[in-house]
Amino acid sequence: MDNKALIQGAEHRIQQIRLSLQKKGIDCLLINHLPTIRYLTNFSGSYATVCITSKKVLFLTNDLYAEQIQHQLFKVKGLSTYITRDPYAFIAKEGLLDDAKTIGFESDKMSYATTLQLRKLLAPIKLVKANGIAQEVTISKTEEEINLIRKAAYITTEVFNHIITLVKPGITEADLATEIVYQGRKRGAEKESFDIIVVSGHRSAMPHGRATDKKLQNGDMITFDFGFYVEGFASDMTRSVMVGKANKEQKAVYTLIADCVEAANAYAKPGISGKELDAIAREKIVAAGYGDYFQHSLGHGLGIEVHESPAISWRNEKGLIPENAVITIEPGIYLPGKFGVRIEDDIVVHANGIELLTKATKELLEL
Repeated sequence: MDNKALIQGAEHRIQQIRLSLQKKGIDCLLINHLPTIRYLTNFSGSYATVCITSKKVLFLTNDLYAEQIQHQLFKVKGLSTYITRDPYAFIAKEGLLDDAKTIGFESDKMSYATTLQLRKLLAPIKLVKANGIAQEVTISKTEEEINLIRKAAYITTEVFNHIITLVKPGITEADLATEIVYQGRKRGAEKESFDIIVVSGHRSAMPHGRATDKKLQNGDMITFDFGFYVEGFASDMTRSVMVGKANKEQKAVYTLIADCVEAANAYAKPGISGKELDAIAREKIVAAGYGDYFQHSLGHGLGIEVHESPAISWRNEKGLIPENAVITIEPGIYLPGKFGVRIEDDIVVHANGIELLTKATKELLEL
């Protein structure tokens, strides 16, 4: 990791936030969303508040992290750190934001009770909603950030290549999920991107099902959906495989989904909307008669969070995919009581084409 480059990237993001605040007439942005705080400051703890003004970056955490921040925080320009167990009361008491007339906060990431507390403590400063300002700067990735996602995707691919050697009748979904966790950590992952999905047989028709003690049987379609974090950046990959031989319907659905992934990957480019890209796969699935069984969006942005902007969705007509965005492509068909198939890739949308990060095979494996 090039720490200097990451610090410069963080300072650039902070400056982008300041420009956005200036355009909206907001004097300060208050952030308590931990993934965003990690992105801007490198802090990986579980308790922090950050305030960004035109010249200052205020970082507040409690005494449990006093030593950690000495070694971990990016030393960005204008940074001041404070140790407190009540950050909002501390800000008010010390007058840290008294020169602000308006403070933006993320109402979609802050509880109503906390909002009321802020209004009371910081009065007469006006609180205004500033949703999305911090998240907008995360969409287009730097090369250093892309490289961390590459590493996470590589670990994910390697774990998948290992886990398929264990697939056989009699092993449980939970056994496989546990092995995925172990193999990811063994290869250097910081943590899992989300609760690992391992679903088999009729349970594979559950898009977000969790691993149980169900034993694999011949004829089961099994879906693995998992990813890992590397230094704050996530991967997210899905593959469906067979236990034993696939029947005619399983083969047909799998082939359709694989074709949809390839078509969407080939079409992806900067400047198109999430809706336009979603339609590339969705129209194929509808034409094949399975439109009612593809209930979710085609994909999403990927980075400091597993699900971030841009949404690759029929609902996202205006949100354009920028150059160097990292997105997922994950069409799926889920037939209740039978089986489900999903294939998910992570790709970087470059100006001259996409870069495939998740390189595990998309051939139908009959194990």
